[in-house]
Amino acid sequence: MKGILVTGTDTDVGKTWFMLKFGSLLKGKNRDFHFLKPVESGCIEPDESVVPKDATQFSRLENKPLNTICKFMFKAYASPPKAAKMENKTISLNQIIKFINENKDDSNECINIVEGCGGFFSPIANNKLTADLAAELRLPIVLVVKNALGCINHTLLTIKSIEELKLDLKLIILNNINKDTPLDNFEELSGFTDIPIIKLGYNENLNPKVLEYLD
Repeated sequence: MKGILVTGTDTDVGKTWFMLKFGSLLKGKNRDFHFLKPVESGCIEPDESVVPKDATQFSRLENKPLNTICKFMFKAYASPPKAAKMENKTISLNQIIKFINENKDDSNECINIVEGCGGFFSPIANNKLTADLAAELRLPIVLVVKNALGCINHTLLTIKSIEELKLDLKLIILNNINKDTPLDNFEELSGFTDIPIIKLGYNENLNPKVLEYLD
């Protein structure tokens, strides 16, 4: 399938935020896209209902049914296998791959935007990591990095891990998740890698130049 896998250097670095901005950019250019976030944790609402907040935003932006975007929804804000275990459930990588294969858009004009869980080495299924999902899908990768102290170490370690799996890291998104970012790592990080880096400012639209790297 045509598409990208979006992963991060850690949890809460802004993968979903980037995906929403990327989807909005594609939508504004009348480009076809389809979100796939097969697993989401932390879905419990105050009224005890189970709502995948991120996948729901994807569904609204894309205007496609939620069940074509996300299938495995767990209450606890924890890794999917741990959250599943807390509900006396299990989740396997094969189940995730099956869902993706059944719901991907095979059109040559459509970009499937797949989101992994947490960081590249975060658990996503029983004894499996997002890295294992990436190795199965073999999609080009977008790495989302929180623009904060320590991100250079996290980024370089993740780049090395992706390269060791012989996967294609297309782009790094340096994400300002806070309004005030006292330490901008763009120039310093750029000195340690040849992978293109695009900054995503706080509450700003995504630079259309991203399409040059992901088309």
